[in-house]
Amino acid sequence: MITAEQEQQVSGAMELLSAYIANPPWEEWMVEVFSDAIAYAAEMLELSGDEVLDYLDEEPLGQMAHSHVFEHFVTTETNEDGESVLEAFIRARVQQEDKSFACQYLDAFAHSELALWEVVGKVGKKVEVRRLGSDEPSVLAQLDATNIPTNICIASRLLKLPNNQNIFSFGMLPIERTEAEEILAYLAQVRAEMLETAQTEVQDHEAEDIEAAIIEELTDVMFHETLTAWIGQGFEN
Repeated sequence: MITAEQEQQVSGAMELLSAYIANPPWEEWMVEVFSDAIAYAAEMLELSGDEVLDYLDEEPLGQMAHSHVFEHFVTTETNEDGESVLEAFIRARVQQEDKSFACQYLDAFAHSELALWEVVGKVGKKVEVRRLGSDEPSVLAQLDATNIPTNICIASRLLKLPNNQNIFSFGMLPIERTEAEEILAYLAQVRAEMLETAQTEVQDHEAEDIEAAIIEELTDVMFHETLTAWIGQGFEN
């Protein structure tokens, strides 16, 4: 279990990270990523940007959306050296010899990816989860799942910490299972189309370059589609 002291360490580290991106050039890029995400959702849902923003104006919806965008931004946006925001922050502000829980958390965060998780069991304040659409074995993660319906998947990053501990990141969006399955189907379609294009138009590129481009595109699509699906659920209910 994560202790109260460890939670305080992580909260402090995330506050420092938030302050770090409030400086150039990151701040302007963060605003751009958020604006693009709202515009994408509005277009897909046939709403205006103002309608989406008004919906997110209420808490905790606004904070949930912000955490989702923030985590995508710090793990994918890169500087001129190819470092992600989080990697640059760790290099500049975190002492690598420091083996604090916060340092371990940031390292796990930097190596995480957004995925859709289905809850397959509940054990006290832990849940047994499996990546939706995968045959990977399920894992136990710390989370109070008392009020999580059985038809809900969790769009989040699962951080793998020392001592076989797994915790979800702050950014967590509940997605109805049918919506989650549609997102995975769309991702598979995008991958297939990109592979077909690569085979016909960019045959001179190495396989690893093609796969890297596909992963980058799918990461962005997953981010936009999960946010859009979550917002869309609010307008349907």
